[in-house]
Amino acid sequence: MEIIESIYVATNKVESNSVVGFARQADNSLIPLGEFKSGGKGTGKIEIFDWGYDETHPLKDGIDPLISAYGVFKTPDNKFILVVNAGDGTISSFKLMPDRTLLLSDTKPAGDIHPLSIATHNNLVYVASAGSQEMPTPPFTGNLMGYTINDEGQLSPIENSKRELMARPSCLAFTPNGKFLVVNELVTGLVKVYSVNSSDGTISKSPTSSIPCPHDTENDRWLAIPVGFDIVEKNNKSIVLVSEARFLNNNGTFREEANKVPQSPLYSWQTGSTSSFAIDEKGNINLISGDIYTGKEKEGGQIANCWVEASYGGEVLWAANALSSSISTYKIKDNGEITLINETAFKDNSELLFFGDLMLSKNGSYIYQLIGNKGGLIMFEVEDNANLVKKEEIYVDELPEIGSYGVIVV
Repeated sequence: MEIIESIYVATNKVESNSVVGFARQADNSLIPLGEFKSGGKGTGKIEIFDWGYDETHPLKDGIDPLISAYGVFKTPDNKFILVVNAGDGTISSFKLMPDRTLLLSDTKPAGDIHPLSIATHNNLVYVASAGSQEMPTPPFTGNLMGYTINDEGQLSPIENSKRELMARPSCLAFTPNGKFLVVNELVTGLVKVYSVNSSDGTISKSPTSSIPCPHDTENDRWLAIPVGFDIVEKNNKSIVLVSEARFLNNNGTFREEANKVPQSPLYSWQTGSTSSFAIDEKGNINLISGDIYTGKEKEGGQIANCWVEASYGGEVLWAANALSSSISTYKIKDNGEITLINETAFKDNSELLFFGDLMLSKNGSYIYQLIGNKGGLIMFEVEDNANLVKKEEIYVDELPEIGSYGVIVV
């Protein structure tokens, strides 16, 4: 049967990281495509700071190993799939074959020991990496590093492209026009913008601008922990839409409150949020909509908004609430302002499914949602009102129940 599109997820296996492929056929069924080794290593059933496995703790439970987005990505020409190997500090490229299987092309060292996120534009590839702390407490280290990729999938480091962040990055992406590279930082809550030198592919030595995610301490709003973001183009401005999990209080600690969150029985959270920012033609970033809840109040809404995905027209944003097993929807206005449409465009009422990375199908009619604590994918159909209906789910032995990351569609 004809394959409409293929989907790829990283396994994060310690002994040998790999990418598992799925295909959507013409009848909209999902089938496995196989497992393809990356030549690098994953971190396995732990978060990258290597502080052990504890199923009761939201960072030590290993379900979200990178706390990042775009750990699996693709080149703009759809010829190559790229993946970070956080276990041995490398990145890999695969050639996409005609039958949608993957052939390993290259594996190269990343800028630091824990690569997290990949961005591409034309033949440029940038990777965000975190450093060597054993525990996720300041001061952090991390950096950005650039490569070019050729027609054979070979990655070549760009001379003088490494930029030290002195912070732990979450993810990065190019603006649609390729003029700027955007990175957010996990604990500082900063969103930084770097300009791209078109002549050699390097980025500016320091950010052209930066801005913190909103933090309303007067109303006891907790720290914004940005994980993922998406970028859309509106009125010649790049609109950055940032997910914000609110799981650290203003003392920087977790709230110990038992039996409130089924996936983590010892702790509870404030309602998650999303903020939107605009980048102008000079690379200046400004807040448009700040801390727009995934719910009606700062408590009791959907929690742990960590990944977002915009519609191709830039009108709708879907937000995956990891610990609420739900997806919220926002309207994106022409000026970049966002408003909540539906707190639960989809929700699994058990709240036992960890909703990780998500990605829109090529025609915009489906969303693929990674289930990080079950080792599988759910395919949702997008309704006219942007609500989601579960159509298919698939689980394969090659994808571990805990530790997988990333979703990319080709």
